[in-house]
Amino acid sequence: MTVDHDIPHNRLAARPPPQDVSLRPDTSPDSPLQPPSYAGRSIGQVCLSLAKMLVGKNKPAAPSTPETSITSAVLFVINHTILLQIFFLLSIYKSIQYLYRKVALKYLTLAYYPNKSPHVIRDDVNKLTKIPKNISCILNLKHEDDENGGIDGLINQISEIAAWSLSAGVPQLSIYEYTGLVNRNHAAYLPLLTKDLSKNLANYFGTASIPTYSIRIPHKNIITYSAPGTTKVDLEITLLSRVDGKPTIVELTKTMSDLAINNELSVNDISIDLIDEELVELVGPEPDLVVCFAPYLDLQDYPPWHIRLSEIYWEQDNKDVNYAVFIRALKLYAHCKINVGK
Repeated sequence: MTVDHDIPHNRLAARPPPQDVSLRPDTSPDSPLQPPSYAGRSIGQVCLSLAKMLVGKNKPAAPSTPETSITSAVLFVINHTILLQIFFLLSIYKSIQYLYRKVALKYLTLAYYPNKSPHVIRDDVNKLTKIPKNISCILNLKHEDDENGGIDGLINQISEIAAWSLSAGVPQLSIYEYTGLVNRNHAAYLPLLTKDLSKNLANYFGTASIPTYSIRIPHKNIITYSAPGTTKVDLEITLLSRVDGKPTIVELTKTMSDLAINNELSVNDISIDLIDEELVELVGPEPDLVVCFAPYLDLQDYPPWHIRLSEIYWEQDNKDVNYAVFIRALKLYAHCKINVGK
């Protein structure tokens, strides 16, 4: 609330006129030296001035003696030398760590080589105490000019992971690719994926005993079987993308809200179990193990509802889809202990 006070005219007239105060600092010899002011300067100018002061340029003039100048220079050199040594030590440590990881990954790639043989994979899996029933793999769509890039590289990666999963006895596999290139252009790319899958499985299991599989695209409500008329398959493959994550949860929320407004769904009936049931129907079951084939952990908007209890594995400095990372992820799952809270 603003209150206006009436000020007498004689009081305004009695005020002394403003004095001419110069904004320039007093530079007379008898006046004390004023510190540099950064008022009115932009952030870039302030940062530039501070940077010049740190390297010894554009320092504010200050009364100093030869002794203080020498001390300041010596301290600057010492601090600068220490920082440089720390920087070089960290660089050497990071380089050695990177080299060690690349060599170890190369060794594991040679040690765990499937050789397109299910027997080799089964021998590796039989040593494990347990295996996941549902595996999800996060793949990155590479540029066409890169090795194993483009749609052909992505289809080849899906085919290899499917063969590894079948050989390991995993009945369910979901492939998450952020852009959903295969999902969006399913009419053109789904036949190519089916053809490449069958060809790769024939190389692993032989043409006479190719396992059956199905490919499901939840957002498009599409499911394709390798053998027409088959309902029970050896491997269920689900193709996921960004739209199956948060957008699906938002879409489900809007649908439930509309049903509640139209009195078609009671508010008391909306529960965690109902949401879980609907999301499993729309997207799929929660995976036991999530394998990220990237040098760093990046879930890329993976469906958040479906990784509440999932084990997540990735290999640092790895950029390729290889069997060594796949089998090491299975070993991690075999030794993990999942505690489900109430």
